[in-house]
Amino acid sequence: MKTIDLLDALYSVMRDQGGVWTTRRVMDLPAPLGTDQRSVARQRLDALAERKQLLPMPGHDRAFRVNHAGGEER
Repeated sequence: MKTIDLLDALYSVMRDQGGVWTTRRVMDLPAPLGTDQRSVARQRLDALAERKQLLPMPGHDRAFRVNHAGGEER
């Protein structure tokens, strides 16, 4: 699975499930969306945040929520 496709699929799952997304929560997803490597889960969260599809949770280190107001321009 290409990285772009994987991020799109991960974002779709995040949108469907909602809530707060942390490194651990991404790690707990089944492969290929999930991973047993913390650094990979963090990279995926950071990539989605960079695309403005995730917003950081104030007061929580490395926790995000889905940006329902937009995200990257299509």
